[in-house]
Amino acid sequence: MSKLTKSIVTRMTVNFIILFVLLFVLGSMIDLIVNLEEFDKAAVMMAEGGGIFARIYAIIYVAFGFEGPRVFQVYAYFHGLIAIGAMGFTAAQMWKSSEFVAMMAAGISLRRVATPFVAVACSISGVALLNQEFMLPNVAPLLLRSHSDVANDSVQAFPVPFTPDRNNTLLIASSLDPATGNLSYPTFLIRNKDGQMIQRVYANNATWDGINVGWLLEGGKSAQITTGDEVNRVTAYAPEDVEFFETDLSPHLLTLHRYGQYLGFLGISQLNQMLNTVGTFDIELLKRHWYARFSTIAMNIFAMLIVIPLFVTKEQIPIVRQSVRCAAISITILFGGSFIMLMAMPGIPTIASVFFPAILLFPFALARMAAMKT
Repeated sequence: MSKLTKSIVTRMTVNFIILFVLLFVLGSMIDLIVNLEEFDKAAVMMAEGGGIFARIYAIIYVAFGFEGPRVFQVYAYFHGLIAIGAMGFTAAQMWKSSEFVAMMAAGISLRRVATPFVAVACSISGVALLNQEFMLPNVAPLLLRSHSDVANDSVQAFPVPFTPDRNNTLLIASSLDPATGNLSYPTFLIRNKDGQMIQRVYANNATWDGINVGWLLEGGKSAQITTGDEVNRVTAYAPEDVEFFETDLSPHLLTLHRYGQYLGFLGISQLNQMLNTVGTFDIELLKRHWYARFSTIAMNIFAMLIVIPLFVTKEQIPIVRQSVRCAAISITILFGGSFIMLMAMPGIPTIASVFFPAILLFPFALARMAAMKT
């Protein structure tokens, strides 16, 4: 039995790697061909008037620099679907060589044969969690780049418009660099409950301090402002030096205000920090993304259990028809479930709405495995 398990695990793992590489290479080549003009512009700047070979090398270098980090994004989004495809290829190979018949003749249940497939799927989902926690956040500034930024090492710095924090303090800055998390010429406008400015804190540069939850100011100044009883009477006091300003407006939160898709690149620990200090951002959306990391794993496993009987069977089956059915069922479950998970359902707790697809799939998965003919 150990040899059987090892054989299935090895074959499915190899098939998963092959399918993943093929999908990534195909997607990268299509993207490269469609946006070849942008890559060529960046290559011309890099080659600096060199020959044709220098230009070709520059295009390859730029393409690898732009498409390479996307391997972690592709894994995060498609690992469940690719795992089902790897199971289908492995089981189809075993069915063509009549291995299932030999196993049943030896008294081995097909449900026992299905166990290694599920184990590999669980391992693939575990790697996806590690990828989401440690890899995607590190390459997020690279994934935010558009094709016009292919020559840059990260997404370009962007200006920060007036953004309120949880204390209703407004932040404005010349630019924020998502790669380094540094603010240039930030200004914090502290307001009272009536919305009037009572203090202005400004600096040349600022660096985020995640431990103390605030910005370390370089050349920071704080100026008190008071408003008298008379109309248009405002008194500004001499500025004082200040080195730190406490606020929940972290680089992650400011980047989210600029790029909505950035939320999908954050790890669980970063989501936890934002949930503990969140001010004006959608807290329910943060919770849905947090729960979705685990709901996705359950949904992938249940989808695997539902489609396994299409291939792991003692009956004669048309492989092409079963493959089409498997693809249709898997795509509907995984993409439809992902859409439902991140969709707000009024009146329903966030955790219940996120796990609703997995809860709905659970009895179907049990029924499919119980009805497996073995």
